[in-house]
Amino acid sequence: MSFDLTRALRPEVRALTAYHAGPGPSGRPVKLDANESPFLLGEAIRGELAAELAAALGSVELHRYPDPEARELKALLARELRVPAEQLLATNGSDEGIHLLLSAAVGPVLAPVPTFVMYELGARALARGFVGVPLMADFRFDLPGFLKGLEQARPTLVFLAWPNNPTGGLIEEEALEAILRACAGSVCHALVVVDEAYTEYSGRTVLSWLGRHPNLVILRTLSKIGLAGIRLGMLIAAPALVVEIDKIRPPYNVNALSQAAARVVLAYGEVVARHAATIVAERERILAALAELAGATAFPSRANFFLLRTARPGDRVFQGLLERGILVRNFSRAPYLADCLRVTVGTPEENDAFLAALRAVLEAER
Repeated sequence: MSFDLTRALRPEVRALTAYHAGPGPSGRPVKLDANESPFLLGEAIRGELAAELAAALGSVELHRYPDPEARELKALLARELRVPAEQLLATNGSDEGIHLLLSAAVGPVLAPVPTFVMYELGARALARGFVGVPLMADFRFDLPGFLKGLEQARPTLVFLAWPNNPTGGLIEEEALEAILRACAGSVCHALVVVDEAYTEYSGRTVLSWLGRHPNLVILRTLSKIGLAGIRLGMLIAAPALVVEIDKIRPPYNVNALSQAAARVVLAYGEVVARHAATIVAERERILAALAELAGATAFPSRANFFLLRTARPGDRVFQGLLERGILVRNFSRAPYLADCLRVTVGTPEENDAFLAALRAVLEAER
């Protein structure tokens, strides 16, 4: 007797393409593909953090389950963000926050496109339905088009990456206000999720808006500031919504080692801020250099990455960079992103290596 797997799985799942973060690096290339911080936090403070981390992790009782509510960590995060602890839920990366919202809400999901792929992937996996509203040709946000999309789709969940990934653009605050008002009953009844994964690099946040917009949800993560390995995110919203989302949160979703590591590193906020300032300065330096380079168009960014469109086939430019030891993210075959590469801002030395390699590739492609 043969077993037919297709009869046991939902067609929505079988129709999906899995999310892949990109090819694993072979050798030791300059890794500019995953929007990670290029700085190892421990090095910045000459081993002091490493010693504290070792002590904290060594004290974790691995035979016991972690604090299911992550209470000590939540209290620290609440102080850091200056929000009440009852407005905050600790998650296994911001990806879990996205999944919890998709699982809890009803009706269709709407977002601008292109954007972070997990919004659409999660919505389709749960058979929620997804509507994408295209950005303008230069990747600026199209508010009239988005408001029209809200009216037509009547979503119950709206995702706005702020800044957007992979384009790096930042929606104007007036547009965010208009969307929040439209989703509060004038056009539809929807939660508006503002994903602030890159807030340290944009310098912008809408945390202060929570009191006046009960349908606002904010996602944060520690992944982009040097802690990608511990997978810690935050969902911040009105207390009543946090209570409801908490009902479907898996027990012990944030492991004990991640809780311990985060508690230590949160005491070193000035190091994180210094690294972020360096990355922002490097981002602007690279964008200025690329403006003088024929054959490549870089789009404005407020994140720790930027989007680059090449005059030559993106696959070939990606491969040429890889052959020269530079790994970036290849989006050149994705919808709306023909011949586009996303490049994470690295250390000054890594960025110089990228610029030199790109010049060489574009010269070779002429």
